[in-house]
Amino acid sequence: MKSGVNLWSNTIHSNPRRQKISVQKQFIALQNLSNLIAVGSIGKAKIWQGADVVISDKPLSVDTDSFYPQSRSVVTSFAYELSWLFENLRDAFMRLEGYGFWKEEFFGRLGNAANRYLSRNVQHSAQKLLLAVAHEAFCILEEMETGDFQVLSVSLNNEIYDDIFREIESEGLADSLEVDVFMESLGITP
Repeated sequence: MKSGVNLWSNTIHSNPRRQKISVQKQFIALQNLSNLIAVGSIGKAKIWQGADVVISDKPLSVDTDSFYPQSRSVVTSFAYELSWLFENLRDAFMRLEGYGFWKEEFFGRLGNAANRYLSRNVQHSAQKLLLAVAHEAFCILEEMETGDFQVLSVSLNNEIYDDIFREIESEGLADSLEVDVFMESLGITP
């Protein structure tokens, strides 16, 4: 599934030279953002709701009669800080080619990374949560650079590639040790 198009998945193909320059700029922006988080310069933003992801500080009510599928939700006491990170990542990544096509996969993966981190770590801080999500953004950026970033062409009920195939194949999922190593590289003790 790493090249071509099929019913379930697309690999993002673009102008390699243009994409490489943009990816390099985003890598630097992501490094700067991670360094800000590492030194405790974390902002707050209004609650994120976009690209089929909702961040909240309390569980969302489920409308079973809705025509629309349920949004992916991340429930955390650090909802405003995580929303700030999502806004910054949106601003950094929206300039990359194909953003309108792959933004649901991008933010869905970031939401999944946040939920995985929250489920593995009872004791956590805003800083550590944001760095775990930033780590996933680095992983996605690397996949974009190598041409391995996968997106579903057809989606039912807000499912993304990460929900279906990555869980089955266990590919690319950052385990807690990898996230801890990333945090340590920034001077944060996990």
